[in-house]
Amino acid sequence: MTSLTQRGFVFVMTIELILGICCNGFIWLMNCINLIKSKKMSLSEFVITSLAISRICLLLIIIADIFVLCYSNLDETSITLQIINTMWTFANFVSIWLATCLSILYCLKIANLSHHVFLWFKGRVSHVVRWILLASVLFSFFISLTLIKDFSVSCIYKQMTPTANCTEDMRKKKSANFLKYLLIALWMVIPFIMSLISHILIIHSLRRHTQQMQNNGTGSRDPSTEAHTRATKIILSFLFLFTVYVVAFFIIMFGSLLPDTKLAWITGEMFLAVHPFVHSIILIFSNNKLKQAFLGMFQIKK
Repeated sequence: MTSLTQRGFVFVMTIELILGICCNGFIWLMNCINLIKSKKMSLSEFVITSLAISRICLLLIIIADIFVLCYSNLDETSITLQIINTMWTFANFVSIWLATCLSILYCLKIANLSHHVFLWFKGRVSHVVRWILLASVLFSFFISLTLIKDFSVSCIYKQMTPTANCTEDMRKKKSANFLKYLLIALWMVIPFIMSLISHILIIHSLRRHTQQMQNNGTGSRDPSTEAHTRATKIILSFLFLFTVYVVAFFIIMFGSLLPDTKLAWITGEMFLAVHPFVHSIILIFSNNKLKQAFLGMFQIKK
C-alpha cells in the first residue's frame, strides 16, 4: 500500500470515526439526561443507549487497530493485534445484536398482525428482547474466550523451533481456524435474517393497513398509516446499512484469502465505520426527543 493511499485511508476513516463517536455520544448523553430527569427509561431507550455505548467502544477499538496496523511493524500474530481483534469481535457482535433487537422491538410494537405466534411475542415483547440481549452478550463473550485460547496456542507455536510435526500441526490449526471463522461469519447471518423478517412483517402490516383504509374509503393519510410509513422508511434504511455492514464484515474476515490482504482490510474497515455513524443519525432524527435536542444545539426550529 502506497503512502498516499494510506494517508487518504486514514483521513477518510478519521472523519467517519469522529462523526460516529460524536453521534453515538450525543445519543448516550441525551438518554442519560432524560433518565436523570424522569427517573425511568423505556425498553427502547435502554436498547438505543446500549447500542450507542457499544458502538463508541467499537469505534475506539477500530482507531487502535488503524494506529497499530498503519504506524507499527507488528505482524498478525503479535499479542497487541490479537487483543485488539478479540475486543473488536466482542464489541462487533454486541453492536450487531443490539441493532437487531431494536428492529425486533420496532416490529413488535408497530406491526399489526393477527397470527397467534406474532401476538404471543407481541404480548411478551420486553421478555423477548431481554432474552435475546442476554444470549447475544453471552455468545459474544464465549467467542472472545475462544479467540483468546487460540491466540495463546499461536504464541506457543511461534516460539517453537520449526519442525515437520510443528508445521503439520500449524497447517491443521489454520484449517481449524478457517472453519471457526466461517462459523463466526455465518453467525452474522442469523441477526441479519431476524432483522430482514422484522422488516418484511412491518411492510406487510403497512400494506394490509393501507388496503383496509382504501376499502373503507377513509383515505391513506391517517396517523396510523403515516406511522407505518415512517417506520418502513427507517427500517429499510437499517436493512440497507446492515447489508453493507455484513458485507464489510465478510471482507475483513476473509481478507487473508484475497491477493491484497491489507487493501481488503482497508476496504472493509471503511465500509464498517459508515454504519455506526449513518445508523445513529437515522436514530436521532426518528426519535422526537433526540431530534429536538439535536436541532436545538444548532438553534434550528423544527
